[in-house]
Amino acid sequence: MEANGGGGGLEDGGGGHALANGALANGEGHALANGVANGGGQAAAMEEAGGAVGNGGLQVMVAANGVAPAQAVAALNPDALYQVFLRLPAQEIARCRGVCSLWRDITDTDAFRGEHHRHPYRTPMPLIFIQDPDLDSLRAYDVRDSVSRPVVRFPNHHHEVFRIHGSHDGILLLSSGDRLYACNPCTRRWEHLPPLHVHNHIIGFYAVGMDDENGNLFRCQVLYHNRREPNCEYWIFELGEEAPLPWSIGRSNLDEDVHLDLVLANGIAPSYTIPPVCVHAIFLFWLPQAAWANSDILMFDTAALSFFLIPPPTIQVDGEDIPVGVGGQLLEIAEHLAMAVFSPERVVVWVRSNINNLWSRRYIIPLHQNGAGGMVAVARDRSDLVQCPLIVHAHHGTFHSRYTIEENLLLHAAILPMEDADAVDGDPPFFQNQ
Repeated sequence: MEANGGGGGLEDGGGGHALANGALANGEGHALANGVANGGGQAAAMEEAGGAVGNGGLQVMVAANGVAPAQAVAALNPDALYQVFLRLPAQEIARCRGVCSLWRDITDTDAFRGEHHRHPYRTPMPLIFIQDPDLDSLRAYDVRDSVSRPVVRFPNHHHEVFRIHGSHDGILLLSSGDRLYACNPCTRRWEHLPPLHVHNHIIGFYAVGMDDENGNLFRCQVLYHNRREPNCEYWIFELGEEAPLPWSIGRSNLDEDVHLDLVLANGIAPSYTIPPVCVHAIFLFWLPQAAWANSDILMFDTAALSFFLIPPPTIQVDGEDIPVGVGGQLLEIAEHLAMAVFSPERVVVWVRSNINNLWSRRYIIPLHQNGAGGMVAVARDRSDLVQCPLIVHAHHGTFHSRYTIEENLLLHAAILPMEDADAVDGDPPFFQNQ
């Protein structure tokens, strides 16, 4: 099995948040010892019940005084549990539902899924490939807790190329050989897609609308081109049973910029090698690529379905403006386009203004380890900028996928109609036992 990605290794660790002896570290980092806060100041004491949450999922333990697990669960305040579940990772919530009917009823509603999706604790997590002799896995690295969590696993004996073509709001666009899928690993919902990647380059995966107040997507699109350099043509494919057939946007160029048309004609690198970054949930941006013979950043407006070129940040050297960002990383900070430029000693972060479109050098962050080939992630509340460490694992091959995932519990039924039970004979191949 060959996996897309490159550079650096990550130590495979456990996953989950710990609630030991009835104490939970909430999203703000405060511990509620021997109790669970319900958000309104009330607490359900758990010391006698010996309540515990481990990193393999919530588990009610039998206390030394002989209180049965069922009695311990029944004694918990549902409002307190609701607040606890809001702060747990989506993957842990999915496991909690198997504990008892009370926990399932609390978490298995559209209202809870929507509130959990909006909670600021959700953080983009870099995705890492880990290769084993028989079963490879894709894991998400939680930069806040410095642990990795399983996302999907897949057999590697078929010698098929397994690739990530996109990641948006917990939905992954994956291919295995000539098969293409969209899936949400937390809900284990998925869909077969036409094999767009076989004769084309997929270059973007994004949403263009929501169908309810809870955030469930109903329009999700794939942007791709036909690889006919130097005369590439660009197409849109939309997920969903009622979606239109794929349609061509040619080389949409509202400014009729000859230089831009040349860039588009030569093609954009596939997203499994150079993923775009999405800003404002509307614009996709790509770093300059070698085939373009220029230093401009490419932008795609998903509403207008048009491409544009924008200048990168520059520094003055001997009175001349020199572009920066070769080998850098694009990201979004507080709904602004940003560029992280790495050196062995530091990361310099440039941010582009949405008002005057000018770049400013906003952050200079010293590195405790070599930043070459590194990756940074930004918390959803945009208050944390964290480098994903590169640690060599002793027993497994590991690769950065260049993607992140924000896990969520939304069903997205309009675009992911298939459930885990619909998998037949290893299809899809990535829903192996976690």
